[in-house]
Amino acid sequence: MDIRHRLYPYPVLSDMTNDYVNSSFGMQLEVSQGMKEICLSIALQLDNKEIEQLIDEGEAEYVIHIECSYTSYRTVIKTDESEIQKRIPEHKLNGKVAICTFIVAKKEIPQYYNSSFNEDYGGMHFSLNRGNIIGIGGQINIEITKEVEELSKIPSIFTICRCAADIDESMKFDITGEKIAITLCNKSFENYKVLSGFPAMLPVLHSMLIVPALIYTFEMLRKEGIGEFEDLRWFKSIKRTLNKNNMTLNEELLDTMPSFELAQKSLDLPVNRAFDALVSMDMTDEEE
Repeated sequence: MDIRHRLYPYPVLSDMTNDYVNSSFGMQLEVSQGMKEICLSIALQLDNKEIEQLIDEGEAEYVIHIECSYTSYRTVIKTDESEIQKRIPEHKLNGKVAICTFIVAKKEIPQYYNSSFNEDYGGMHFSLNRGNIIGIGGQINIEITKEVEELSKIPSIFTICRCAADIDESMKFDITGEKIAITLCNKSFENYKVLSGFPAMLPVLHSMLIVPALIYTFEMLRKEGIGEFEDLRWFKSIKRTLNKNNMTLNEELLDTMPSFELAQKSLDLPVNRAFDALVSMDMTDEEE
């Protein structure tokens, strides 16, 4: 979500309005990025004693909305604390992440008045309903750049093809070229084109297509050896990814680790991410 200026039928504390005088509400944000999670440290800065009292008495609360449009991740945090830390699994965020803060009424406030109202309000009182916004702390956008290059985010080493003769509906693989070719029947290919347009579905597609392609690839490397493939683009990319996980793609690794485990480690547990994507689709994770 992006905060846009709008008019309210009552005063709102915001740097977009002059409804209050000698008052402010904002936030400071610090972001730290680990291998598996992003930590957001949020400090809410409110300068208005009467709104602070509403929060202390349980009549209002801070609301923090965090959203990543690319991955469809969305969470809402409700709290009366001015400083919080939120840890988010790294795979749930990518690209632009918007953090918005509000102060919201927790219950009806029938005669709301604040001594810091702009004099234009002339001592007026207002009736606030549960959920009405009392303050807007603004929006901060951050850019999350993955430090570990996920194999699933490297479409250049995979190509999805339509089967020329739509006789066999089974999925097929070819690792003899610079890219790993995944061939689908006509119907599956059309469905793939539709689903690939939804970023939230990518983890599911990776589990359905790339995981079996990698299992096949590792089985072929185990059977035929790595010699004729090690100069190919896909081999070098997989080798780099495994190196970052402290594994070396050689005959010893292929003999000691099952192909399905190698595929999952290469893609950072794609089945788990696929389940996460399906569960979180069209849902809001709300925290109290």
